[in-house]
Amino acid sequence: MNLGFALSLVSEWELAGVTDAVISPGSRSGPMAVALGQSERIATHVVLDERSAGFHALGLSKVSGMPTVILTTSGTATANLRPSVTEAFHSGVPMIILTADRPLEAHKFGAAQTMEQEELFSDVVLFRSSPSVPDAGNRAHWRALGSRAFHESVSNPLARGPVHLNLAFREPLIEEDPEISPPRAGQATWYRTHLDGAEGLFEDLGRARRVLMIAGESDRSLGEDEIAKCVELGWPVVAGPSSGFRYASGCSLGSFEAFLRSDRIRGHIWPEIVVLLGNDLASRTVSSFIAHSAKAGSRIIRVSPGWNWRDPLNVVSDFYFGTVHSFLTSLPEGSAPSEYLKGLMAIDSAANEGIRENLGTDLSDPVVSSEVYGAAGSGDMVFASSSMPIRDLEWFAPLSEKLPTVYSNRGVNGIDGVTSSFHGAATAHQRRNPGSRSFLLIGDLAFRHDIGALADISSSGLNIFICVTDNSGGGIFSFLPRSASLEKDKFERLFAAPQNGDLAAIGSGFGLYTQVVKDVVFLRRELEEFSRKGGVRLVIARSDRSENVAVHQKALEAGKCRAEEALDRTGL
Repeated sequence: MNLGFALSLVSEWELAGVTDAVISPGSRSGPMAVALGQSERIATHVVLDERSAGFHALGLSKVSGMPTVILTTSGTATANLRPSVTEAFHSGVPMIILTADRPLEAHKFGAAQTMEQEELFSDVVLFRSSPSVPDAGNRAHWRALGSRAFHESVSNPLARGPVHLNLAFREPLIEEDPEISPPRAGQATWYRTHLDGAEGLFEDLGRARRVLMIAGESDRSLGEDEIAKCVELGWPVVAGPSSGFRYASGCSLGSFEAFLRSDRIRGHIWPEIVVLLGNDLASRTVSSFIAHSAKAGSRIIRVSPGWNWRDPLNVVSDFYFGTVHSFLTSLPEGSAPSEYLKGLMAIDSAANEGIRENLGTDLSDPVVSSEVYGAAGSGDMVFASSSMPIRDLEWFAPLSEKLPTVYSNRGVNGIDGVTSSFHGAATAHQRRNPGSRSFLLIGDLAFRHDIGALADISSSGLNIFICVTDNSGGGIFSFLPRSASLEKDKFERLFAAPQNGDLAAIGSGFGLYTQVVKDVVFLRRELEEFSRKGGVRLVIARSDRSENVAVHQKALEAGKCRAEEALDRTGL
């Protein structure tokens, strides 16, 4: 699939307006050379010596203002580009550097014309990537790679300069009848970028009748004005717990995990435009809905406060690089709430009723998370571990008029260092908000992973409530198919991994006030005591993993059914 990959990159650069390519002949670079040579829009210049070729491309870009593509084969040919790439970096000249390479399995075993190329220009390029060998599994991402390389070179408001793609090709290098990945509808470039004052984008948003916002972790400055703007525009908001939108307002949706599981509802609420704010939610249901909407023709716009190209689903068509505040305040005036907003609010309300009526009162993860979240006030902080606790907040935390600030380590979603991160966050939060409280929601494995952090917490002088949901192992794995497909003892040993040691004894050993709670009444009593007295408190809520899965499924299924009943009354 090498030639199909190369033709897809070239097609994307043609759509973006690239005018020139400089090629130094070689074998491993054959697929890219053939693709560039077939282009009717990109002029190709063949220069034998790679050092001269690099400077030739530099001169072309200096005058054209567009990134010139420069192509070499693998080995020392690539090193000859170093002088010209260095000059381009320091003078802000855009270039797209393509170095061919052998596949990973050929490295470290003395294959001819093979050397380390991935970091050859790492200190003098704005962006670099070494994608996998082209195959059917990554075909959907080919154009995204080409488009991002172009924009990294010329669209970044902070700098222009060279970018580097190190492209590994496996033999046979050039196939018959290459299959090119399709472009966007209307022959648009894969990505479009917008900065503050992007009038065309806002005009399109103003004309759309169905806009749905999906809000993950967002600007800390977000306030009631931004929420009111969404109500005015008639935009419903799928509100993650750390978004600032999980407010009992006229636009926030909190029970989305239930109603988005309904194929019937998904078909009726199809949005023309989906606006993504902040980090992605943990929910696979939401991710699936976004991908489904994009496939059905929705325009997907990502609002990114920094130069952050977050697009793991490969569906974003537009990046707005600016704050959520600047994005919302740049939108035109809205009118009365739309039928789309009213309908989704009714569906969400019905889903919430179904969930609440079926959660029960046993100490399942959803019940514990809801109780702790509900006990936090508007000036307080909730920190959630990045496994089940953050998901339980997404799926079950109630919409509230006293919105706490919510944090989680969702960058790479690890469970290590959670308690230490919480301690640092609580220190900063209570320094900024004297008298406030900080709550930690954490599972037993993540808690054990960072036990050493308890030594400093016991004498911190902070108001800290640590709630450990102890189901004797990794609760999230019980939701995966392998929990049913593996023999129970193998599943327990390899995935759930229950640990020895009494958590209550560990907490007491570090000098922490420690209680094991066995029901909701006891948990509420501890939360009320903490509200009155403050200090440091460790509460361990014990539950059963299998029963916990059943509670999740029952509550979400009930919410889905109630939402489907409400759909029939909305007219959507």
